[in-house]
Amino acid sequence: MKIGLSLPLLVLSSLAPLGWSQATTPPPAAATEAKPHGPEAVAAQDPNRVVATINGQKITAKQVADMLRSLAPEQRKQIETNLANGVQRLYMIQQLSEAAHQLNLEQQSPWKEQLELNRRSVLAQAYVAHLSEAAAKEPTEDPQKYYDAHKAEFDNAKLSGIFVPFNPPGTPASNSAPNALTEEQAHDKANDLEKKLAAGGDFAALARAESVHQTASKGGDLGTVPINDPSINIPAEIKTAVSKLQPGQVSEPIHIQNAFLIVKLESRETVPFDKAKAGIETKLQTERGQSVVKKEQEKYAIHVEDQDFFGSTPAAASGAKVPSLQRPAPAPQSKP
Repeated sequence: MKIGLSLPLLVLSSLAPLGWSQATTPPPAAATEAKPHGPEAVAAQDPNRVVATINGQKITAKQVADMLRSLAPEQRKQIETNLANGVQRLYMIQQLSEAAHQLNLEQQSPWKEQLELNRRSVLAQAYVAHLSEAAAKEPTEDPQKYYDAHKAEFDNAKLSGIFVPFNPPGTPASNSAPNALTEEQAHDKANDLEKKLAAGGDFAALARAESVHQTASKGGDLGTVPINDPSINIPAEIKTAVSKLQPGQVSEPIHIQNAFLIVKLESRETVPFDKAKAGIETKLQTERGQSVVKKEQEKYAIHVEDQDFFGSTPAAASGAKVPSLQRPAPAPQSKP
């Protein structure tokens, strides 16, 4: 659960070193005219501005903004990863559907039945969203009570790390990075680094020299992590290792996916309730909404009375789950 904190990029599976490019100096502010950013902003300032041509037709900023406005947030986010391609697809769908309407295809089978099924599906999703939103507005558990009962979730650990990656067993030589290590070689190197640290070696200096990770240039600084937050995907091996450390101590090499990791606990602190309260309230509201939706769906679990009719496949067994009508929840976004 994110409690208004800055979560670092603890991407433990992304072990290839990153290239760094030198930033160019931006022109003075006075010499740069501010331009509107985003389709809506451009459409608001200049709605008739032609932004594309498709099949000989000029497409204006307002037309694009109107297309995007009809999309659900997750659909729009996906479209905007390649806006030009997305606009092309939306415009084509718009034009082809209009051509189908001119031929009265919506009144012909099987299109008529499919349109009705889609209509019902959208309405079912709308009802589920209504249930969830209404439940989320109801009073929840006392945030202070939750905080007191889940103190470990608010334990923040400031960490540094040294990553020693290796090629997974069976990796073809053609796919191996230059100077890539085998798992045994990486283990030996990590053990050697542990000995140097035990002898008084400087962790940040060794991280800069030996770690193969985007944090190496920062002396291995992984930032501050809510180490016990169940909503943050941190490997159990790392959680266990960190739980045994006192500030200033260094772990033994930890075997993670395709690498060995040595972690240093720089400091540990507990987020105070006043800073955690807003995040707790959001979490409890979300959980209440999800609970109501789950109960609604469970009402429609099927109990097969005639096995011969449905067949003997596992999916048709008594008590089969009702397909979820909820849209996938967005992924937690981490602040760098």
